[in-house]
Amino acid sequence: MFLDLHTHILHAVDDGSPSIENSILMLQEEINEGVTHVVLTPHMQSRVQKVERTMHHERFQELQDAVQKEKLPIRIYLGAETLFRSHLNPSYDELTLGHSRYILLEFSTREEQPIEEIVYDISRMGFIPIVAHIERYSYLSFDDYAAIKKTGALIQVNTTSILGLDKTVKPKLPIKMIKEGLVDLIASDTHNLDVRKPNMMMCYQVLKKHVSQEILDTLFISNPQKIITAMS
Repeated sequence: MFLDLHTHILHAVDDGSPSIENSILMLQEEINEGVTHVVLTPHMQSRVQKVERTMHHERFQELQDAVQKEKLPIRIYLGAETLFRSHLNPSYDELTLGHSRYILLEFSTREEQPIEEIVYDISRMGFIPIVAHIERYSYLSFDDYAAIKKTGALIQVNTTSILGLDKTVKPKLPIKMIKEGLVDLIASDTHNLDVRKPNMMMCYQVLKKHVSQEILDTLFISNPQKIITAMS
């Protein structure tokens, strides 16, 4: 039913899942939450990155084999969450979601960055930027959100922000953003089975009190499905 496009389930690569056994448990929890497709987005260009990109591919194959062995009813894909750093010039082709043109980008939460200009420049390269957990960037205004969307970039918010589990974000902010049509995707950004566990269904149920079924289906199903289709 749901598609989770931002996760840290790939094992032993960053501050997410520490082992393949834990990754399987996290995928089982995703299934329990009604998720059918998961994109694994390990951190890149971040201080929490533990291995090089080539290892991501090796670990992904290990997890893919384990999913098939366990016969889990879920599809997994390899992507990345790339921290934009102005002094680095990565090969973005290596960092897209499942060999599509979509790329998940995160930015500094402490130092103000010109996100609109950055995503515009990356979109001119032929990519479709997805701004990860935009609600965390306190230096952005609603006008900024709208300007970022006008570049063709997509905006993603975390389930934890809506559920009040991220203490740096007041739930009213992402809910207002959704109501004003500024959000394209909702994802879990899950890191573990404790405070940052998969919780797509829980978030969906909470949002039912605030927005229409049509908006919910767009954020949780149809918009993510477009990206999954581009990866297939």
